[in-house]
Parts: sequence; structure tokens; C-alpha cells
Amino acid sequence: MRALRWTFTTLAFTLIACGGGGEKTAAPNNTGGGGGGGGGGGTGSTSNSISVGDNFFDPASTTVTVGTTVTWTFSGATQHNVTFNNSSISGSNNMQSGTFSKAFNTAGTFGYTCTIHGSAMSGTIIVQ
Repeated sequence: MRALRWTFTTLAFTLIACGGGGEKTAAPNNTGGGGGGGGGGGTGSTSNSISVGDNFFDPASTTVTVGTTVTWTFSGATQHNVTFNNSSISGSNNMQSGTFSKAFNTAGTFGYTCTIHGSAMSGTIIVQ
């Protein structure tokens, strides 16, 4: 179990550092992450829609503009939550289905995890 968690964590950090891999189809509520065709300076996703599945957030890292509301959509066989590393920011309840939305009105980097599954299931919202 520990080796699997280490492998998943290493993979997640690698994907974040590399910008998350190939192009994804944009969700209807996406917000831009920069001007022109560049899309935010190589910081990965600029989606404000995050899928929560069994042991993953997709995308695990995203960059949005100040004032954006990010929505996590839960699906899967087990419950998950969104708990921010900064405990003064309220997170979601434990959920198996449904959505949780959070407005980001100040610039910064906001890390979060699913406390049910620990650091192997984590993500980052970068607000610019």
C-alpha cells in the first residue's frame, strides 16, 4: 500500500510539473489562464471544473483568474472530500455524488486533499 501511495504521489507531482500531459477538451465553464493562444504560461489546466473519482482529482492542478468559482463534481464507488491545507478555508462534506463549489476571490495557491485518502489524493488551485 505504501509503495502504491508513493508511486501515485510521484506520478501526480510529475504530471503537475509537466503541465498535466496532453490537451483536454474544455468544459463549458472554463476560465482563461492568459492571453492569446498560449493558455496561461504552461501551468497546466485552466479549467474551473474538477472531477472527483475514486482516488483522483482531474485535473489535479488548475490555474484560474481571481473571482472564478471552481466546481468539484463527485462520482465513484466511495466517498471523498475537498479539504484545504489552509484550515480557515471551508471545504466540502464527505460525498459520493453531487457537487461542491468554491469562489476564489484572492490570488494565491490553494492546496487541498481528500482527508479520507490522504496525500495520495491531492490538488492545487492557482489563482492569478
